[in-house]
Amino acid sequence: MEQDEAKLSSIPEPLPVFISNKPNKPLAAKLNKVLGSSVSDDARTKAAVTALSAISGLDKVDLQRNLRGTIERKEIIANRKFLDALEMVVKQAGVLEDQVDDMENICEQMQQRLDEAGGKTDLMVEQAKNLQDQSSACATRILIVDRFLEKFTLSESEISTLCSSSVPISGDFFKALKHLQQIHSDCKLLLMTTNQQAGQQIMEKMAAYQETAYDKLYRWTQYESRGSFGGDAIIVDTLMVKALQALRQRPVLFQTIMDELAVARRDAVARAFINALTRGGPGGTPRPIELQAHDSMRYIGDMLAWVHQACAGEKEMLESLFHPSPERGSPNELDGVTSVHQIDEAIADLLDCAMEGTCRPLKTRMEQVLVLQPGAIISYRMANLIQFYAVTMKKLLRKDSYLARTLYEITEMAYKYFFKILSGQAERLLQSTEPPTKELAISPTVRDITLQLKEILASYDSSLVVATNNTGDFPDFEIGETLDATIDPLLRMCEMSVLKFDKLDQDIYRVNCMQHILSALSAYPATAKKQGSLTEQIQELLGEISDEEYQELLQQSGLDKVDAALKKKDADTPLSSVPGMDAQSLSSIMSQLDSYLMVKGADIPPQLRRLSATQHCRQVHDGAIRQLINTYRIINDAIRDPNNNYPHPELVLKRTVEDMNTIFSFSL
Repeated sequence: MEQDEAKLSSIPEPLPVFISNKPNKPLAAKLNKVLGSSVSDDARTKAAVTALSAISGLDKVDLQRNLRGTIERKEIIANRKFLDALEMVVKQAGVLEDQVDDMENICEQMQQRLDEAGGKTDLMVEQAKNLQDQSSACATRILIVDRFLEKFTLSESEISTLCSSSVPISGDFFKALKHLQQIHSDCKLLLMTTNQQAGQQIMEKMAAYQETAYDKLYRWTQYESRGSFGGDAIIVDTLMVKALQALRQRPVLFQTIMDELAVARRDAVARAFINALTRGGPGGTPRPIELQAHDSMRYIGDMLAWVHQACAGEKEMLESLFHPSPERGSPNELDGVTSVHQIDEAIADLLDCAMEGTCRPLKTRMEQVLVLQPGAIISYRMANLIQFYAVTMKKLLRKDSYLARTLYEITEMAYKYFFKILSGQAERLLQSTEPPTKELAISPTVRDITLQLKEILASYDSSLVVATNNTGDFPDFEIGETLDATIDPLLRMCEMSVLKFDKLDQDIYRVNCMQHILSALSAYPATAKKQGSLTEQIQELLGEISDEEYQELLQQSGLDKVDAALKKKDADTPLSSVPGMDAQSLSSIMSQLDSYLMVKGADIPPQLRRLSATQHCRQVHDGAIRQLINTYRIINDAIRDPNNNYPHPELVLKRTVEDMNTIFSFSL
């Protein structure tokens, strides 16, 4: 700036302008030009004035005298500044040009180096690509190996759970065992491929783990079997269920555990049964069963009810142990060896062994009660009750189980004692036969035995065996044998008691006794077979009585002679030529018939009225009369036959067959 000012000071100052009163034509021209300028000129003027106002150091005097010089000096200064700045720019541009040249050289060198490096790195890029492909393949192999190891190896925690004795059995053990078994199963597939060596090595290693795991599981299950299953109340643990499922893979170990369970349950059930007999429940409730020994029926019923309840509870416990509910896990979760049938057989074996401990004390006490030989009714009720429980418990047990056989033997023994009582009763009946009265009324002995039979039948009809319509495999203990053992000796006694009576009285008394027995049986459908047998015997005896009555009627009416002559004569011999069969003799016989009809008529004879059943009286009498009328018809036909040489048959037979039917119509 000082230089600019020095330069400006060296410029000669303009000469002062003096304004006179003389007219100044240039100025006037300027003024006129200004005054006559347009709006656009005014704008330029305004801009020029504004520019002038920005110049510092101007005052009105200077503006008037040195305006042009000032402006020119300002212009010179501005130009010099521009030149100085432009000179600096030129210098910088030179420097920049040098730098650009250097950069261009460097770039050329770098390009040359890059070309050289590119040639060298092509091989490296190819190698890197190969390495990248190899890396990708290795990553895939690593993934495959990881999956392979995950599938075919156990984790450290699983190995510890399976093999370490310090780690208790828990749900994790069975998860690890399932994984181990899956690995062992998958290794079999490896042996079928090209990876046989790997499969064999893994299988050997897994087999070692498996043996250790099963040994640990066996020892734990054995301990639990001896401890937890030796008490009265058992809560089936889920771990025990899974343990038994897992041990099915090892039949030898599984069978050993089954033996342990069987022994534990047999001792526990036997001990509980003895306690129930002698001590009762906790605190004496319920009371000991043997306190009811004086009441045979209740004593036997309580013992059998306890055994049945214990058997049902034992089976339910075993089924929950071997056939768990869905929330405990599928029964085939670890079981690929044992079938459902084999498991059912195992349950049946355990149940049989568990209930075996009750057989001996039960049978001993039953025999003690039965040997006392109570009355036939009580004895039968006891046998029927034992049979019901034997049939009922056969649904829980196998047919050849020890308890089922014992119950069958007890049932057989009970019926044996019952039939022994009936046999003794029959012997007494046959040894002390008392004849009936002349009226042939039923003796008190028959009434008592029949009443006893009715009570036995009532007991049978109301028994649970009949209610359930299931007698099991006890065909020898049906009611038919009881009926035979009771009724047959009674009928023999009735027959023996009237041996000294005539044939008609014997038959009448036997019919009365049979009808009395039949009336007692009629209310029970189970006795239908015996009813049919008695009915046949009664009808047979009634037929014999009817024949005897017919013979009596035939003799009283006098027709017996004619009937005998017809039966004896030859077919070629006329009846009139038979001695005593001439017309006069026949007229005499017919007169005797008329007398009989007038005296006797169609009334029932007194001897038939001793039949206890009215229908029997009517049946016998009707049968005899029908035979008599039939005989009269035969005689009528013979007399009226011309071959018999009766000249006036109407004089011999004054009564026709229709007349005889009319006479006896009231009794037919």
